[in-house]
Amino acid sequence: MLHRRYGLRVALGLLTSLVAVGCGGTSSTTHPSHTSSPAPQSTPTAAPTPSPSAATVTACQATAITGALGQTDGAAGTIGNVVVLTNTGTEPCTLYGYPTLQVVANGHDLSTDQMNGDNWFASLSTTPELVTITAGGQASVVLIYNDTGAAQCPGATQLEIGLPGGGGTVTSSFSTNSYPLGACSDDSLRVYPIMAGVVDLG
Repeated sequence: MLHRRYGLRVALGLLTSLVAVGCGGTSSTTHPSHTSSPAPQSTPTAAPTPSPSAATVTACQATAITGALGQTDGAAGTIGNVVVLTNTGTEPCTLYGYPTLQVVANGHDLSTDQMNGDNWFASLSTTPELVTITAGGQASVVLIYNDTGAAQCPGATQLEIGLPGGGGTVTSSFSTNSYPLGACSDDSLRVYPIMAGVVDLG
């Protein structure tokens, strides 16, 4: 009887030990915490400083343009004239297209009929081009007229040149003793677009 009790105690002791070991043997798994690293910050790049652009060239104004009669060439009653425009300003300017002409005799406007795009001089173009006149530079107005019967007409003493682009009016002397411009003629002033430089009619 004594042995049976002792054996029971031993068995209970072993069972208690196993339970204790089982409870104590439960292990917890520790997961390493994940720490996100901040994305590397890019250093802002300074925007390039734009280089200053060239000043815009504006249309020529009559206040900085003078006109003077240049070359005259005639044959068989048809006369060609060049009026030279000079930029007296300090900045370049541009002209594009046909001028508007008015014949003047001793301060009085005379009847003036203008026709654009005549091709009497085959070497000259009737297609307008943008003309840039530098400070001190020059451009040309070329016109053609018929001097037949001009002696009976009031003779032109000046030519008013309306600049294309609304730049105002330039007045040029226009006394040609050899080839007078008579404003009472039925013939029109045949006009070329403004051209760069001083045009040679030869």
